[in-house]
Amino acid sequence: MSRLGLSKTRRRASAILAPFRIVRARPQLFLSLALGVFVGLLLPQAMQPVARALVAWNAVALCYFVLVYLLIVGATHDTIRERAQILDEGRFVMLLLTTAIATASFGAVVVELGSVKSMEGWEKGAAIALTIITVLNSWLFLHLTFAFHYAHEFYFEEEHDPDEPPTARGGLHFPNTRMPQYIDFLYFSYVIGVAFQTADIETCSSQMRLMVATHGIVAFFYNTTILALMVNVASQLV
Repeated sequence: MSRLGLSKTRRRASAILAPFRIVRARPQLFLSLALGVFVGLLLPQAMQPVARALVAWNAVALCYFVLVYLLIVGATHDTIRERAQILDEGRFVMLLLTTAIATASFGAVVVELGSVKSMEGWEKGAAIALTIITVLNSWLFLHLTFAFHYAHEFYFEEEHDPDEPPTARGGLHFPNTRMPQYIDFLYFSYVIGVAFQTADIETCSSQMRLMVATHGIVAFFYNTTILALMVNVASQLV
Protein backbone atom coordinates (compact mmCIF):
# COMPACT_ATOMS: atom_id res chain seq x y z
CA MET A 1 0.00 0.00 0.00
CA SER A 2 1.32 3.46 -0.89
CA ARG A 3 2.02 6.10 1.73
CA LEU A 4 -0.93 8.15 0.45
CA GLY A 5 -3.28 5.18 0.73
CA LEU A 6 -1.99 4.34 4.21
CA SER A 7 -2.48 7.95 5.30
CA LYS A 8 -6.08 7.95 4.04
CA THR A 9 -6.77 4.67 5.84
CA ARG A 10 -5.40 6.07 9.08
CA ARG A 11 -7.49 9.23 8.77
CA ARG A 12 -10.60 7.15 8.06
CA ALA A 13 -9.92 4.92 11.07
CA SER A 14 -9.28 7.98 13.24
CA ALA A 15 -12.62 9.50 12.21
CA ILE A 16 -14.45 6.24 13.00
CA LEU A 17 -12.83 6.00 16.44
CA ALA A 18 -13.37 9.69 17.29
CA PRO A 19 -16.68 9.13 19.19
CA PHE A 20 -15.04 6.43 21.31
CA ARG A 21 -12.13 8.73 22.16
CA ILE A 22 -14.54 11.50 23.13
CA VAL A 23 -16.42 9.16 25.47
CA ARG A 24 -13.24 7.70 26.98
CA ALA A 25 -11.84 11.17 27.66
CA ARG A 26 -14.94 12.18 29.66
CA PRO A 27 -15.69 9.28 32.04
CA GLN A 28 -17.36 11.51 34.66
CA LEU A 29 -19.96 12.81 32.23
CA PHE A 30 -20.78 9.54 30.51
CA LEU A 31 -20.86 7.52 33.72
CA SER A 32 -23.35 10.06 35.05
CA LEU A 33 -25.45 9.81 31.89
CA ALA A 34 -25.41 6.02 32.16
CA LEU A 35 -26.56 6.24 35.77
CA GLY A 36 -29.38 8.58 34.73
CA VAL A 37 -30.59 6.09 32.12
CA PHE A 38 -30.42 3.29 34.70
CA VAL A 39 -32.40 5.33 37.25
CA GLY A 40 -34.98 6.22 34.61
CA LEU A 41 -35.48 2.54 33.80
CA LEU A 42 -35.85 1.63 37.49
CA LEU A 43 -38.56 4.20 38.18
CA PRO A 44 -42.13 2.85 38.29
CA GLN A 45 -44.05 2.96 35.03
CA ALA A 46 -46.94 4.62 36.88
CA MET A 47 -44.92 7.87 37.07
CA GLN A 48 -45.55 10.48 34.42
CA PRO A 49 -42.86 10.35 31.67
CA VAL A 50 -41.83 13.96 32.33
CA ALA A 51 -41.44 13.34 36.07
CA ARG A 52 -39.35 10.25 35.36
CA ALA A 53 -37.15 12.24 32.99
CA LEU A 54 -36.62 14.95 35.62
CA VAL A 55 -35.71 12.44 38.32
CA ALA A 56 -33.27 10.75 35.94
CA TRP A 57 -31.75 14.11 35.00
CA ASN A 58 -31.24 15.02 38.66
CA ALA A 59 -29.50 11.67 39.17
CA VAL A 60 -27.17 12.58 36.29
CA ALA A 61 -26.41 16.01 37.76
CA LEU A 62 -25.81 14.79 41.32
CA CYS A 63 -23.58 11.93 40.18
CA TYR A 64 -21.62 14.33 37.98
CA PHE A 65 -21.15 16.77 40.86
CA VAL A 66 -19.70 14.01 43.06
CA LEU A 67 -17.35 12.70 40.36
CA VAL A 68 -16.21 16.21 39.47
CA TYR A 69 -15.54 16.99 43.14
CA LEU A 70 -13.28 13.93 43.35
CA LEU A 71 -11.52 15.07 40.17
CA ILE A 72 -10.98 18.61 41.44
CA VAL A 73 -9.65 17.49 44.82
CA GLY A 74 -6.93 15.39 43.20
CA ALA A 75 -6.10 17.78 40.34
CA THR A 76 -2.72 19.45 39.83
CA HIS A 77 -1.51 21.87 37.17
CA ASP A 78 0.06 18.98 35.28
CA THR A 79 -3.10 16.85 35.30
CA ILE A 80 -5.23 19.81 34.18
CA ARG A 81 -2.81 20.43 31.31
CA GLU A 82 -2.87 16.76 30.33
CA ARG A 83 -6.66 16.73 30.36
CA ALA A 84 -6.71 19.84 28.17
CA GLN A 85 -4.81 17.94 25.47
CA ILE A 86 -6.96 14.81 25.83
CA LEU A 87 -10.23 16.77 25.74
CA ASP A 88 -9.27 18.88 22.72
CA GLU A 89 -11.16 16.59 20.35
CA GLY A 90 -14.86 17.40 20.35
CA ARG A 91 -14.64 19.97 23.15
CA PHE A 92 -16.98 22.48 21.49
CA VAL A 93 -19.46 19.80 20.45
CA MET A 94 -19.57 18.49 24.03
CA LEU A 95 -20.04 22.00 25.43
CA LEU A 96 -22.96 22.55 23.06
CA LEU A 97 -24.42 19.14 23.88
CA THR A 98 -24.26 19.55 27.66
CA THR A 99 -25.71 23.06 27.42
CA ALA A 100 -28.55 21.74 25.27
CA ILE A 101 -29.26 18.93 27.75
CA ALA A 102 -29.39 21.34 30.69
CA THR A 103 -31.62 23.71 28.71
CA ALA A 104 -33.96 20.88 27.69
CA SER A 105 -34.51 20.13 31.38
CA PHE A 106 -36.10 23.58 31.68
CA GLY A 107 -38.61 22.62 29.01
CA ALA A 108 -39.46 19.51 31.01
CA VAL A 109 -39.90 21.68 34.11
CA VAL A 110 -42.42 23.86 32.25
CA VAL A 111 -44.38 20.76 31.23
CA GLU A 112 -44.28 19.42 34.80
CA LEU A 113 -45.52 22.73 36.21
CA GLY A 114 -48.41 22.63 33.76
CA SER A 115 -49.65 19.41 35.35
CA VAL A 116 -49.24 20.63 38.94
CA LYS A 117 -52.57 22.49 38.85
CA SER A 118 -54.47 19.21 38.72
CA MET A 119 -52.51 17.72 41.64
CA GLU A 120 -53.26 17.88 45.34
CA GLY A 121 -51.59 17.10 48.65
CA TRP A 122 -48.21 15.39 48.79
CA GLU A 123 -48.22 14.73 45.05
CA LYS A 124 -48.37 18.45 44.33
CA GLY A 125 -45.67 19.19 46.90
CA ALA A 126 -43.40 16.50 45.46
CA ALA A 127 -43.86 17.84 41.92
CA ILE A 128 -43.03 21.39 42.98
CA ALA A 129 -39.99 20.21 44.95
CA LEU A 130 -38.80 18.24 41.93
CA THR A 131 -39.04 21.30 39.68
CA ILE A 132 -37.11 23.47 42.14
CA ILE A 133 -34.35 20.87 42.54
CA THR A 134 -34.16 20.45 38.77
CA VAL A 135 -33.78 24.18 38.17
CA LEU A 136 -31.02 24.41 40.79
CA ASN A 137 -29.12 21.38 39.49
CA SER A 138 -29.44 22.52 35.87
CA TRP A 139 -28.05 25.95 36.75
CA LEU A 140 -25.13 24.45 38.68
CA PHE A 141 -24.46 21.93 35.91
CA LEU A 142 -24.40 24.56 33.17
CA HIS A 143 -21.83 26.81 34.83
CA LEU A 144 -19.76 23.84 36.00
CA THR A 145 -19.55 22.72 32.38
CA PHE A 146 -18.36 26.17 31.32
CA ALA A 147 -15.82 26.24 34.17
CA PHE A 148 -14.22 23.02 32.94
CA HIS A 149 -14.25 24.31 29.38
CA TYR A 150 -12.47 27.51 30.48
CA ALA A 151 -9.85 25.50 32.38
CA HIS A 152 -9.04 23.19 29.52
CA GLU A 153 -9.21 25.97 26.93
CA PHE A 154 -6.80 28.02 29.08
CA TYR A 155 -4.17 25.31 29.33
CA PHE A 156 -4.68 24.25 25.71
CA GLU A 157 -4.06 27.81 24.49
CA GLU A 158 -1.10 28.18 26.84
CA GLU A 159 0.46 25.04 25.40
CA HIS A 160 0.00 26.16 21.79
CA ASP A 161 0.74 29.91 22.11
CA PRO A 162 4.25 30.01 23.64
CA ASP A 163 5.04 33.34 21.97
CA GLU A 164 2.27 35.19 23.80
CA PRO A 165 3.27 37.33 26.80
CA PRO A 166 2.69 35.62 30.19
CA THR A 167 -0.34 37.78 31.01
CA ALA A 168 -2.06 36.90 27.72
CA ARG A 169 -1.09 33.26 27.41
CA GLY A 170 -4.08 30.99 27.88
CA GLY A 171 -6.64 33.70 27.15
CA LEU A 172 -7.25 34.64 30.79
CA HIS A 173 -5.20 36.60 33.30
CA PHE A 174 -5.73 35.76 36.98
CA PRO A 175 -4.21 38.47 39.22
CA ASN A 176 -1.43 37.13 41.46
CA THR A 177 -2.06 33.59 40.20
CA ARG A 178 0.48 32.17 37.78
CA MET A 179 -0.95 28.66 37.52
CA PRO A 180 -4.71 28.70 38.15
CA GLN A 181 -6.44 25.62 39.53
CA TYR A 182 -9.94 24.34 38.83
CA ILE A 183 -11.27 26.40 41.74
CA ASP A 184 -10.14 29.59 39.97
CA PHE A 185 -12.11 28.66 36.86
CA LEU A 186 -15.13 27.73 38.97
CA TYR A 187 -14.97 31.20 40.51
CA PHE A 188 -14.72 32.78 37.06
CA SER A 189 -17.62 30.79 35.63
CA TYR A 190 -20.05 31.19 38.51
CA VAL A 191 -19.42 34.95 38.77
CA ILE A 192 -20.48 35.19 35.12
CA GLY A 193 -23.49 33.03 35.92
CA VAL A 194 -24.55 35.22 38.82
CA ALA A 195 -23.51 38.73 37.80
CA PHE A 196 -22.82 38.52 34.01
CA GLN A 197 -19.33 39.92 34.56
CA THR A 198 -15.78 38.57 34.81
CA ALA A 199 -14.95 40.07 38.22
CA ASP A 200 -11.18 40.69 38.56
CA ILE A 201 -10.11 38.26 35.82
CA GLU A 202 -9.06 39.70 32.45
CA THR A 203 -9.82 38.04 29.11
CA CYS A 204 -6.81 38.27 26.78
CA SER A 205 -7.69 36.43 23.56
CA SER A 206 -10.41 36.62 20.93
CA GLN A 207 -11.22 32.94 21.40
CA MET A 208 -11.80 33.38 25.12
CA ARG A 209 -13.77 36.63 24.64
CA LEU A 210 -16.12 34.81 22.28
CA MET A 211 -16.59 32.05 24.84
CA VAL A 212 -17.19 34.50 27.69
CA ALA A 213 -19.68 36.50 25.60
CA THR A 214 -21.56 33.31 24.70
CA HIS A 215 -21.56 32.23 28.34
CA GLY A 216 -22.88 35.62 29.45
CA ILE A 217 -25.73 35.54 26.93
CA VAL A 218 -26.68 31.98 27.90
CA ALA A 219 -26.51 32.91 31.60
CA PHE A 220 -28.77 35.92 31.06
CA PHE A 221 -31.51 33.88 29.38
CA TYR A 222 -31.08 31.10 31.91
CA ASN A 223 -31.52 33.43 34.85
CA THR A 224 -34.48 35.16 33.21
CA THR A 225 -36.11 31.78 32.63
CA ILE A 226 -35.43 30.74 36.22
CA LEU A 227 -37.08 33.91 37.48
CA ALA A 228 -40.18 33.20 35.37
CA LEU A 229 -40.28 29.59 36.57
CA MET A 230 -39.98 30.60 40.22
CA VAL A 231 -42.87 33.05 39.80
CA ASN A 232 -44.86 30.18 38.31
CA VAL A 233 -43.92 27.91 41.23
CA ALA A 234 -44.93 30.59 43.73
CA SER A 235 -48.31 30.94 42.03
CA GLN A 236 -48.86 27.19 42.42
CA LEU A 237 -48.39 27.51 46.18
CA VAL A 238 -51.05 30.19 46.59
